[in-house]
Amino acid sequence: MSLSKDINERLDEILAIRKELKRMDTDLSEDQMLDTIHDNKQINKQQAISIVEEMIDRVKNDLNKITNNGKNVKGLFTNNYYVNDLMQDKQIIKELE
Repeated sequence: MSLSKDINERLDEILAIRKELKRMDTDLSEDQMLDTIHDNKQINKQQAISIVEEMIDRVKNDLNKITNNGKNVKGLFTNNYYVNDLMQDKQIIKELE
C-alpha cells in the first residue's frame, strides 16, 4: 500500500469515528448508562466519549508513526502527481454535517 493511501485511510477513519462520536453525543442522554462489550461493565456517556476520543488518539499515533511525525511526507500531497478526489471530499463533508 502506498504511503498516501495509508495516510488517507487513517484520516478517513478519524472522520468516521468523529461522525459516530457526534451521533452518540446527540443520541444519548447525560445520565444514560451503556454496557461495554468486552467486560460487561456499565459506563456513562462521558466515559463512552472518553473511550472514543482515545480511539482517535490511537489513530493519530499511528499516523505519527507511519509519517515519522510528518517528517517523511513533506510535499506528498502537494506534488503534481497527487490527485485529490474533490467529489469524495465533498461527500465526506456532507455526511459529517
